[in-house]
Parts: sequence; structure tokens; C-alpha cells
Amino acid sequence: MSCYLRHMKDVLNEADLHPEDKKERKEVDLAIRNVVGMKADDKCNVVWKEVKTWLHDEDKKKQLTAELKAD
Repeated sequence: MSCYLRHMKDVLNEADLHPEDKKERKEVDLAIRNVVGMKADDKCNVVWKEVKTWLHDEDKKKQLTAELKAD
């Protein structure tokens, strides 16, 4: 399961995503991986490293939020 979702509350709230259980968290995790170009079998810490670069770039952060909202 994702090791980084707890650090993304602001993005998830903005995208109106509120995963409640393990299945929903996995779906959100896979959606995030898809947006940032990572594979489902990539290790969580590798994915989190990429996600952090997106979160620190305002344009990429907006893109991530928009794509998660549209999904």
C-alpha cells in the first residue's frame, strides 16, 4: 500500500478524493502512479520521490490535482 498518501491530504482534498478503506487507497495510489508516470510495481519510496518533485512544482501539482479530479 502507498506510503505517501498521508502526506498528500491537501491535494486529495482539492481533488475531492477521500479514500476510506484499503481498496479505495489502492485505487488512488494507482491513479497517482499513472499521472506521474510510475508503474504499479514500482516501490513506494521511488514513487514518493517522484510525487514530491510534482508537489514542489506548482504547475505539476495543479496538473496532478486536475487529473486526479477528472479520474
